[in-house]
Amino acid sequence: MTGYDLGYFKFWNTLSQREAKDVIKAVIFDYGGVLMRTANPLPRRELEQQLGLPVGDASKLVFGSPLWEDVRLGHISDAEFWADVGRRLGLDTEATAEFRRAFRAGDRLDEELVSLIRHLRDAGYRTGLLSNGPTSRRRHLEQLGIADSFDVIVVSGCEGLLKPDPAIFQLALERLGVAAEEAVFVDDFRENVAAARQVGLHATRFRGLTPLRRWLRDLGVPIPDPVLDPLPDVRAIIFDWGGVVEDLPDDAHIAAWERRLGLEVDTLPEALWGEAWRQLSVGAITNDDYTQHIAAGLGLPDAGAAGRFIEEFYAGDRFNPEVIAAIRALRGHYKVALLSNAFPGQDDLIREQFGLDVHSEFDAYVNSAYVGLRKPDPAIFHLTLARLGVAPQQAIFLDDMLRNVDSARELGIHTVQFVDPAASLAELEALLGHSITRIPGH
Repeated sequence: MTGYDLGYFKFWNTLSQREAKDVIKAVIFDYGGVLMRTANPLPRRELEQQLGLPVGDASKLVFGSPLWEDVRLGHISDAEFWADVGRRLGLDTEATAEFRRAFRAGDRLDEELVSLIRHLRDAGYRTGLLSNGPTSRRRHLEQLGIADSFDVIVVSGCEGLLKPDPAIFQLALERLGVAAEEAVFVDDFRENVAAARQVGLHATRFRGLTPLRRWLRDLGVPIPDPVLDPLPDVRAIIFDWGGVVEDLPDDAHIAAWERRLGLEVDTLPEALWGEAWRQLSVGAITNDDYTQHIAAGLGLPDAGAAGRFIEEFYAGDRFNPEVIAAIRALRGHYKVALLSNAFPGQDDLIREQFGLDVHSEFDAYVNSAYVGLRKPDPAIFHLTLARLGVAPQQAIFLDDMLRNVDSARELGIHTVQFVDPAASLAELEALLGHSITRIPGH
């Protein structure tokens, strides 16, 4: 169970108001991808199977629609937008309504984030929601029972303005009655975060509650940690590799390389981790095919140049020995697994680079490229649990990617969103109810 100690929160808010509250007066949140996220991808996959669409095309049909901007600018209604989606799919009115329902069936409201926003408001901070959405978004917020969490709600469809237009940020600030430097903004898109910073707001890309709490505290906003109770009957712990055992390049590193290569924002992530990576990570293409895709996507002369770029891009010591030490300490008392969205030969590369044999270090090694499944697909979690011989509620899963954490939690698996070894291993210890190095009864 998690919760917030409101007395603690108000105490620290009062104690630090000279240092923080006079500077930060308002917090502004995005909606889609922040408050509301797709935790279960299965309904969309089932839609694609029913309609004979390639994996991922349901989202492309909606978010890549030629009318997607029009509905979010308020030029057309929600009903008109979805009717157009249905026409392009050849669906009648009833089937279109079912497609719309199923498309959103896996979305979940982050109740813990809503709780945090309510606590911030109770503590005296102005709260705002700034969403690129249709005119119906406000009514939807009221139906969810969260509209009263916000002092100000700004929806693009009601204003005729879309993020990242600076004007919509200025509008939100004016309605909140604060200056840009007195507000923080949280969004899941890099371009919106960059635009907010240009206006003068403190802005961050949303990657989950754990990193958000840390970021707000660094700004002086007093955010308490959730109260974590030890879990009963934990029998297995599942670790991700990239972002957990080995750190991944951050946004600053990506942006620096985009500037170096003269690329538009988000070109590099799409080339490295877009469709070609998704195909590689389920074994549908080879490593050589992937390198060719990188060369084409980045405008490099050939696969050799792409290979040299990949090597340089990932260069540096990003290995977390503390995590491996924890895995070794836990093994023998718990079953441990490595569950990684990876590529053919990841196990060989880890052996070459770090001297680790993942087949002997873990009770189960699940490489997406070897099993033809990738996170956040629930099937790969079920496969991992089956190999460990445990039920979902008997496992804890550590991953840095919010969508993977959301999907695992939806299945009943306990989760830790990994941010760094010290904080995340401490959270794991809290859930286990003991020190990793001092296990009761052993």
